[in-house]
Amino acid sequence: MQESDEILMARVAKGNEVAFREIVNRYEAKARRYCYRIFRDSQVAEDAAQEVFLKLYRHAEKYQPTGPFSTWFYRVLGNLCFDRLRFEKRRASVLGNTMDSHTMDGREDSGGPSGNGRFVNPEQALVQKEERLAVRIAVRGLPENLRRAVTLREFEGLKYREIAEVMEVSLNEVKVLIHRGRKQLAKRLRTVLCLENRP
Repeated sequence: MQESDEILMARVAKGNEVAFREIVNRYEAKARRYCYRIFRDSQVAEDAAQEVFLKLYRHAEKYQPTGPFSTWFYRVLGNLCFDRLRFEKRRASVLGNTMDSHTMDGREDSGGPSGNGRFVNPEQALVQKEERLAVRIAVRGLPENLRRAVTLREFEGLKYREIAEVMEVSLNEVKVLIHRGRKQLAKRLRTVLCLENRP
């Protein structure tokens, strides 16, 4: 019978490296995917994912199994990612090289999650690529709290209650954040698509 994440973390807190490797095996792909959706850069996402596991190992004794490990993990991961984003924005501002949505979101998806391997004709592939880019730009432009809630719900598939625990807010606040996020996303996507379709 497979040990629970919570039992593994209790062993990690005592320095058990086998338990730590098992936690990494279970959550590494999720961490990379989440980081990639935030940063849209495979190398930055890889670095952030590695950093979160180092942080998890060093602070394992702080984990208290009052709720699912996954909730705590996404909270730590989200805090790390958004702290890095804020740092990068401050650094870019100081250097006079303000980051915009084009520099962060206009990159190719190389290194990102792959598709299902089925053939897609070139025209359809181009449309899908443009749609993905439009969504990324729209998500990137959301205020941090809305972007975080929408990412956890729409891309990571967390339930509202889980998101409330990750973000440490009430269930009602999560519903409001996701509602506002979806509304702003729809508005931004309409704007982006209208601009793309102008003659």
